[in-house]
Amino acid sequence: MFGCAGSGRGVRAVGAVVGKTIGKPTNVLIQRLEALRPFQVRQSYLIYLAFENLQTRKSRTFITVMGMAVGVGIIVYLLSLGYGIERLVINQVASLDELKIIDVSSSRNTALRINNSVVNKIVKNPVVDKIIPLVSFVGRVNFNKAQADVLVYGVSQDYMNIAQIKLKKGKGFTNLTKQSFIIEDGDVAGISTELTKASVGKNVDDEIINFTVVPDELVAVRASCVTTSEIIGYTTRIEGVVTGQRMWGSTYAPYGDYGRVGYDEDKKEYAGMWVRAKLPLFNKDIDNNLVPQIGENGYQVWDYGCIQKEFVQEKGRVEKFASVLGEATTSAALAASGVVATGSAARAYQAEVVATDAAGIEFVKLTSASESAGVKKINEVITFSKKPSGEAIISTGLLRLLGLTEEKALGAKFNVSFILVKALRPDIEGRKFTKEETYKIVGLVDNADEQFFYVPFDDISKLGIKNYSQLKVVVKDKNAVPKIRTEIETYGYTTASSGDTVAEIEGLFRNLRLVLASIGLIALAVASLGMFNTLTVSLLERTREIGGMKVIGMVSEEIQDLFLAEAMIMGFAGGIGGIFLGYLLGQITSFGISIFSVTQGLGYLQVSYIPLSFIVFILLISFVVGILTGLYPARRARNTSALNALRYE
Repeated sequence: MFGCAGSGRGVRAVGAVVGKTIGKPTNVLIQRLEALRPFQVRQSYLIYLAFENLQTRKSRTFITVMGMAVGVGIIVYLLSLGYGIERLVINQVASLDELKIIDVSSSRNTALRINNSVVNKIVKNPVVDKIIPLVSFVGRVNFNKAQADVLVYGVSQDYMNIAQIKLKKGKGFTNLTKQSFIIEDGDVAGISTELTKASVGKNVDDEIINFTVVPDELVAVRASCVTTSEIIGYTTRIEGVVTGQRMWGSTYAPYGDYGRVGYDEDKKEYAGMWVRAKLPLFNKDIDNNLVPQIGENGYQVWDYGCIQKEFVQEKGRVEKFASVLGEATTSAALAASGVVATGSAARAYQAEVVATDAAGIEFVKLTSASESAGVKKINEVITFSKKPSGEAIISTGLLRLLGLTEEKALGAKFNVSFILVKALRPDIEGRKFTKEETYKIVGLVDNADEQFFYVPFDDISKLGIKNYSQLKVVVKDKNAVPKIRTEIETYGYTTASSGDTVAEIEGLFRNLRLVLASIGLIALAVASLGMFNTLTVSLLERTREIGGMKVIGMVSEEIQDLFLAEAMIMGFAGGIGGIFLGYLLGQITSFGISIFSVTQGLGYLQVSYIPLSFIVFILLISFVVGILTGLYPARRARNTSALNALRYE
C-alpha cells in the first residue's frame, strides 16, 4: 500500500512538473492569440461547447466517428502493407552496410585495367572507408582422371565478410589476409594521381621513348594531339618497336591514368598525355578491316601523328645512339618486305626503329629472324613465386561435379592449373596455364547451381598478376555513394550498387501504394459523406438553438466556428481511430502469414509497417477532411437569420 501511495505521489509530481513546463507557455500563447479578438468568445470555450454538443447525441457521434475511422483505417491498413512488404523485400535484398558498397568493374572496355593506380585515385577521397579487390579467372580442375574448367575467385578476409560468404561446412582458410593488394617494391603500385603543370602542344619531357601499340587495338592517328584534330589514319601493333615523344594534348575519356593528368597555370584547361611518332598508317574498309595506306613509291605510308598514351606500351628510353646499325628514311619498306637480300640467299629481317631525328630521319636496327626468336618471352607454364596455401572453399555445385558427398568433402584434394590472360597479367599473350598445384577442400558454400571455388588472395599475388577483376569500394556514408560513383565513372569504369536495386523496388512499391491509396480513398469518401450527413441533420435539429445563440449575442462567425469545431473533432477522432484500426489489422495479417512462414523455417514475417511521417500525414488529412466536410453546414449556420431560426418548427 505504501508502494502504491508512493507511486501515486510520483505520478502527481511528474504531472505538476509537466504542467509547469508545458502548460504555462501554452496558456501564454493562447492568451496572446485570444487578445487579437477581444470582443469574441474564446476559441477554447467554443471547443468546449463543441464537445458538449457531440456528447448530447453520443450514439450518432460514435457511429459517425467509427465510419470515419473505418475509412481512414482501410487506407492505413492497405498502405501499411505496402510499406511493410517493401521494407521486408529491401531488407532481404540489401542491408544498411550493403548500401554503402560500390562494385567497380571495367565492363567491356578492353583498354581499361583495374589496378593499384585506380585504387590510389579512389582511396584519396576522405569519404571512402576501404577498397576490397577481387580477382576472378578460370581454373582447370583435375580429379579422378577427369577435367573441368571452373571459375576461381581470389579473396581476402574483408571480401569474405562484406560479401557475407557463409560456410555450410568447414572452418575456412587457416590464414587469410584481411585486406590484400598487389604490392611492388614495398609500396602500392600505380602512378601518381597528382595533376602536373602542362602546356598543351608542348613536349612532356625531352626523352625519346621506345614503344609498341597495345595489342588488339585499332588506334586513331590524329594530325595533332587534340581530340578535335583530323584523323589521318589508323595504326595497330607491328613487329618491333617505334620511337616517339610524350606530348601534352587535350583531355580524353576515360579520364584514367593518362586522359587527364595535367593542367595549365590557371587550372582552366586540363591536359591529357599523348605520344607523337612516325607511325604506319592504315585505312578501314566497310567491314572494319585494316587496309595499308600505300604511297607513291608503292610502300606503306608512315607519317607523323599523335595517339593517346593509354594505347602505348613503353619499351624503354633512348638516350644514346652508339649501337645504331644503320640509317634509313624508308623503314616502311623494310617493315613491309621483311626480307633483305644478302649474297645468293635471302634472310628474314625485321626493322626496329630506335630513334628519329628532327628532320624525320629514322635510325633503324635490323634484327634477323633467328635473333628475334631469341627474344625473352614468358614461359608457357607459369609458376608460383612462393608455395601457395593449397586451401580452397568450393561450392556444393562443384562438389557434385566432382562426384563427392558432403560427408567426404572436407579434406579431399584435387589438382588445379589456373588459366591466366592478358587482362590480369599484361605480359601474357593469349592465355597461359600455371603449374599444376594440389588444393585441399577446407570449406563448403551452399550454392548448388554454380561451380566455383575460392582461394586466398595471397595465392593469386604469387602468380605475378597486376590487375584486378573487380573492386568493392566501401564508403562511410551511404548518402555519399552517388557522388563517389560519379567520380569513378569519370575514369571510364562501370559502377553498380545495391542502391540501384533498392531504388527500383522503391519505385515499384511507390506505384503500388498509389493504387492502394486510391482504393482506400473510396472508403474515406463514403465515410466523409456520412459525417456530412450527420452535421447537416444536426444543423436542422439545432436551428432554433442557433437563433437563440444569435439573440443572446453570439456573432455569425462564432456560430460558424462552433460547427467547424465539431467537424474537426469528429474528423481528428476518426483519424486516430483509423490509425489504431489499420495498425491492428496489419498485426493480425502479419500474425496469420507468420503461422505458415514459421512452419517453413522463415521465421516471423512483419508485413505491416507504419512510418511516423505517415501517421502525421493521416492525422493531417483527417483534420482537413473534417474541415471540408463541415464547411457547408457551418456556412449555412452562419447565414441563418436569427428571426427565421426562432420561428423554425
